[in-house]
Amino acid sequence: MALPLRYVDELKLAEQALSQLPEEPQKAISEFVTMVTASIPEDQRDLIKARLVTAAIGALPTAQRELKVTLDQFIRPTKMVSGKFTVVELRPELFGLTTFRHEWTATGEQNCPWNVTTDERVVMVIVGFQNPEPSPKTRYVYGKIGVDDLPIYYVGDLEGFRVKVLPQPYVLKPRSSIELKLYVEATGYDEFRPFGLAFLPADLAAKLTPFA
Repeated sequence: MALPLRYVDELKLAEQALSQLPEEPQKAISEFVTMVTASIPEDQRDLIKARLVTAAIGALPTAQRELKVTLDQFIRPTKMVSGKFTVVELRPELFGLTTFRHEWTATGEQNCPWNVTTDERVVMVIVGFQNPEPSPKTRYVYGKIGVDDLPIYYVGDLEGFRVKVLPQPYVLKPRSSIELKLYVEATGYDEFRPFGLAFLPADLAAKLTPFA
């Protein structure tokens, strides 16, 4: 399935913006995006790549300021070096969990299982949501992500590793709160989860990711 023209243009613009970064940050973001989009359906993959690249570049100034780092300290997620920082996917460990899979025993509006106050050494960016559970139970989500409101957002039409892309990325500084409510339409297992990226020190990333 061919991407709409505007998505093709969006990817080109993202690639052009990436090319303006120094070599190591370019490699780091490119490597990260390639890894985390491998399971995305082909008809959506390039769009998600564009959104991830754009979100990463847009959040870099916040990451540098909040983590007190510079671009020359930015390394690829497969090269963990002390004193550096890197970019990783939004893994459950960043939310104090071992998995995003959750068993619902009640229906209706529920607190999101990964509501959390973010780590003081992590800058997160949420660009969308996934729910790879074969029979997802979450119909919609709403609440607050950091200081921003998330209006009711329907997510019941996800299949496999497709991403429900948000209108704009949500950047969470360290010690930000996620306060979301989900509407659960059936009991059983569900795997509603955030999709995006996190900037963090390499030593912390090594404890959280399978890349080290």
